[in-house]
This record gives sequence, C-alpha cells and structure tokens, in this order.
Amino acid sequence: MDIYSQNIYEIIQNGNKKHILIIYNISSNHYVGITVHTIESKNVIYVKSIDRFIDINDLQEYNKTNIKRISIC
Repeated sequence: MDIYSQNIYEIIQNGNKKHILIIYNISSNHYVGITVHTIESKNVIYVKSIDRFIDINDLQEYNKTNIKRISIC
C-alpha cells in the first residue's frame, strides 16, 4: 500500500485536534483511519513516505463532520 501525505487530515475529536491517515473510504461520509504522530513513542511504526509515525492500534471510523482539513505536515 502506498501512503502519501495527501491522505493525512486534521480532525477534531472530543474537542481535541489530531491528525489521522485515511486508509479506507467506507462511504461519502465515513472513513477508516489511524492516528499519525510526529514523535516516536511506544506501539508506533515509522512510515518513511510521510516521515511520520502511525499507531496501528488506533484504527477508528471517522465521520466527515470530524474532518476539518487536509493536514500540511
């Protein structure tokens, strides 16, 4: 699977901003994504193509209303 920075979005979830990598489009309003981090921590994997870390244990479904914009990483 090719991973590109154009697939990283900024979202608001429970009042907090975070970045996610959209990996699957369920429908026009629902997506599956994983959290993206800028620093290494436990249980994250480095992805060279986006120069970021992803948390594969944080796979979630997101609603289009949560997504605010494409992230400029």
